[in-house]
Amino acid sequence: MNNIKKEAKAMMAEIEDKYQSLFAASPVTRSQVDEDIINWQKSTQRHFDVEYPYYEDEQLYLSILDSTSELANIKQQIGNYKVLCFRSKTRFNKFWEQELAKLVSTVEVDALTEEMKRDLQSTHSLLRNEWRKLLDKLRTQWELEQVSKLRERFLKELFEKLNALLELLQAVETLGLEPGAFFDLSSGSLSLHDIGPIKRWLEYLKNDQGVKDLLEMMGRINQAKQSEKIEIVQKLVCEKIPVPDINSKEEIVGIRLGKDIEHALPSELALMADPETSLLFDLKYIESGLLCFDMEGIQHIDNEYEVEVEHSVTEGDNKGPMIICVDTSGSMQGAPETIAKAITMLMVLKAKQDNRACYLINFSTNIETLDLSSGFALDNLISFLQKSFHGGTDVAPAIEQGVSVMETDEYENADMLIISDFIMAGLPTPLLNKIEKLREGGNKFNSLVVDSCFMEHRLKTIFDHEWVYDPDTSQVVELLGFERKMLN
Repeated sequence: MNNIKKEAKAMMAEIEDKYQSLFAASPVTRSQVDEDIINWQKSTQRHFDVEYPYYEDEQLYLSILDSTSELANIKQQIGNYKVLCFRSKTRFNKFWEQELAKLVSTVEVDALTEEMKRDLQSTHSLLRNEWRKLLDKLRTQWELEQVSKLRERFLKELFEKLNALLELLQAVETLGLEPGAFFDLSSGSLSLHDIGPIKRWLEYLKNDQGVKDLLEMMGRINQAKQSEKIEIVQKLVCEKIPVPDINSKEEIVGIRLGKDIEHALPSELALMADPETSLLFDLKYIESGLLCFDMEGIQHIDNEYEVEVEHSVTEGDNKGPMIICVDTSGSMQGAPETIAKAITMLMVLKAKQDNRACYLINFSTNIETLDLSSGFALDNLISFLQKSFHGGTDVAPAIEQGVSVMETDEYENADMLIISDFIMAGLPTPLLNKIEKLREGGNKFNSLVVDSCFMEHRLKTIFDHEWVYDPDTSQVVELLGFERKMLN
């Protein structure tokens, strides 16, 4: 166990030194690595307990501790010890060969003298010591070999994962996301299986100029309106208050009786000019009866108190929840689906960063949903986004589900974004009426078309904002919003 703890401590020091930047950006990753190392210690200890090859020899050794130094017992024990030496490729000492030969020649147990019995006891004790030393040596060697092997395997897998996370960190920073907001989405330890699709999606977001332009255009969905309001706030006021200081002699404030010659009135000092009146001056001085100027200073102390004042502040409206519908039908297979899922992931991350509730709908002819309002978990998000139906396209059930969600308190002010190639039929009239009613209440409906072919009649759709992205040319176009189209 000490070997395991020592290796775990050394591994943690090596990992911390190599991945300081990653741990600084993502403390949750540091905690996960700590947990991984603890799990490694436990699994390694279980491996020691289950796979130790000399377990039976340990049991045989324990049995000789309770055995007597009888002739038959010692013969058998030396034989077992010889087998252990052979199995472990340890040289069998000739001394034990000689002892075994001597014991074999001793046939009649009743004929043993006291001296021979003492020799047997001595042989028995020596055998136990030699056996124990060999078992300790074999266990130490085996454990060191196993720890080294398990450590190498563990670090290889961990380094692959951490290197992948470092690449993710760089990509996330390039996209302007807070690294902590990204990595803290994970409620558990991310596996390489989870990291693979994330890297692929981030590569699209980072390297495709068309996607960058598209995200910049779509950024207005995440913008909050600015407004001013007057707030009544408590303001701390500090006022200087003058207070008389009797220990300071800065100005004349009156006349007093005393014996301070430096402050005596000139008429009192004039008494010393005549010998007849000088006696009067001396008497006044002794009795502190001289008329003197009364002097004092002023000091200022701070007096703090609170007052209510009006304060004009600029505030952003709370960004409403988001509902994102992702098309994973057969017509989206390939680059369009990858781009759609990459953009969806980024929108979810930005929603997390802005503390916005988010609801995902994966649709083809069927739908699957993921509500992220109660908490984000990156592993759940990745698992959801990796699902694909690859069937036909029917957006109506997805919009129906989104509209139903908008009618709940949690998503009352939600905006909907539909990402699809829009190779589909129109929407039923009752659903269009629901959409119109929600739009009047402030909900927004937006669309992103990921396709190289765009149909002209879509200019008369229901959406407030529309973007068209051509994955073949990386070109992006923003279409007129709903209100402008209605005016035209």
